[in-house]
Amino acid sequence: MADVRSPPPPPSRQRRSVGPAMDALGSLPLDVLDNILSRLHIHDVVRTSALSRAWRRRWESLPTVGLLNSPGIGASDVDALLLRRTAPVRSFRLATRDRSWSPTAFHDWLLHLHRRGGLRDLELTLRYEFMYQKLNSCLFSFRELTSLKLYCCGLPNLPAEFAGFPNLKTLHFSMVQVQSPGGRGIATLIAASPVLQEASLIDGKLIGDGPDEDWVIRGSNLRKLTIALGHKYGGRIEDIARLEECCLFGPNYAKYLMRMAHVTKLSFYCNSILSTEVDVLERLPFLFENLRSLVLGVNFCILSHILATFCLLRSAPVLEELDVWVFSDGTQEMKTDDEFFDAQWVNHMFAKLHVVRMKKVSCLCNEMLLIEFILSKARALRVLSLTLASNSQFSIEEAITDITEYPRASPYAQVIFAGREPECANDEWNGFVDLSAELSDLEDIQTSGRRSLDTVNPRRRQRLNGESVAQLQQLEEQLLELEKEEEEHHMRRMQALNEMDQESENVFRHQEYIISTIEFLSKQCNLHQFSLPPWPGRPSMLSSHTATTGPGDTPVDPVDNADVHVDSQEDHATLDAADAHVGSPTKNVANGAPNGFADSPEGHI
Repeated sequence: MADVRSPPPPPSRQRRSVGPAMDALGSLPLDVLDNILSRLHIHDVVRTSALSRAWRRRWESLPTVGLLNSPGIGASDVDALLLRRTAPVRSFRLATRDRSWSPTAFHDWLLHLHRRGGLRDLELTLRYEFMYQKLNSCLFSFRELTSLKLYCCGLPNLPAEFAGFPNLKTLHFSMVQVQSPGGRGIATLIAASPVLQEASLIDGKLIGDGPDEDWVIRGSNLRKLTIALGHKYGGRIEDIARLEECCLFGPNYAKYLMRMAHVTKLSFYCNSILSTEVDVLERLPFLFENLRSLVLGVNFCILSHILATFCLLRSAPVLEELDVWVFSDGTQEMKTDDEFFDAQWVNHMFAKLHVVRMKKVSCLCNEMLLIEFILSKARALRVLSLTLASNSQFSIEEAITDITEYPRASPYAQVIFAGREPECANDEWNGFVDLSAELSDLEDIQTSGRRSLDTVNPRRRQRLNGESVAQLQQLEEQLLELEKEEEEHHMRRMQALNEMDQESENVFRHQEYIISTIEFLSKQCNLHQFSLPPWPGRPSMLSSHTATTGPGDTPVDPVDNADVHVDSQEDHATLDAADAHVGSPTKNVANGAPNGFADSPEGHI
């Protein structure tokens, strides 16, 4: 019997109790949540108060007030935001957007943050016309600061009781006016920050400072230093034994190199130096034993700038990467030759150089001689990339034609042409120091409040080019292996095809021989009244052969052309009728019987 089961009971209509949904975002650690929300527009951050009761006042306790990505806000919005907060502000980042904003608003906000205390990260970006407006002197009272970044503003005078920033690690001034005495004020500020690791002074003004002023920058923990002021200033650098990276842009800044024997990356703008600075570079009492990356800005139309370039190249025996930004106005005061470049050569030059990148090349005589000099001397060179200037009279094809004829000391050296620089690259500041990134960053902030990837990482392309050398070699090896495997596979495939063709030819030859032999035997045995069955698997071939063979034709062996010996008809007279089951194929074809069958109802006997 079939198993009869009772139907399942109807589902209960009672509502299940649904617990509160898990707040995945709210369960994150406070520092992670703060990092996420600080990237949003401040209006979106405030709107999180509508998510749930737990989120109603959560935005007021976040440690970061980030207003760099919040276009469209006014000064009154910033006032309301600071007044509503219930927790101390750890990080405050603000950029001016509205022209109606008054510099006094920044004074009030700084005073409010000072009273609340606990500020560690401060970043203020004012409009360019506010560059001469000094900030409130309470700026020097944030003793817990670890990062201070100021753009387009005036730095107040250092108070006499200034105790320094004991926790400051990053100091960045861009288009900042430092009050008199400006150089001494910067030196005092850096010296009063014992744990400072990164300091940048870009396109600022040091009021009351001249080339003869004597002040000293000391930073025992300083790792990165950028001085790109563009004017002649005094001062010198001492006690920077831990410095790893330095960028110098100015007319008399060769003197700052005297204490930088341990740097691993150096950016030096030779185009702005004075002719007397060459003597300073030639008298360097040391070699850069740790220098791996060198970035140079050179005007190849001026002899002193070329000499300064070779002074630095001779002082870098372990140099691995060289970036050259060419700034030429097209009028060469002196055309060099091969003898001039050979006179600059020393044995340890280019010993480990494997990557060279040249930007804004105009293909002038001195520039092309330098390219030829590098290719003929750098034995470890892997990549030399070139980018033509937008106003260059040479075409890429002409440059390729000339450079391909240059001798190369390295068998692995490859020359890569990266096209032309855009028109915006004609600015001599562009791309050399971080100022161009700062200016574009400031413009983006003041217009849309967004930062592009290229402005956040201005050296990304250089790092990628440098890291791709090993990858390029690996790809070349893999390409050779693939080509070898493809060639072997092609040879095996051709061999297999040849064997298949030979086998097919042998099969067809034997098949034709068998067919012709059967037809010959049928004629000799007078079996024309019988019909031949179709050849197994190839009836069309049998029909074609029998249709073209006449009654009196003699088959020929296509295999070995040997004479076929067949007995006489008398020897075959004893064949039974049952054995004679093949008919005349000619008769069947003539009668129109398909596939070689007879016309009789039986089909065949």
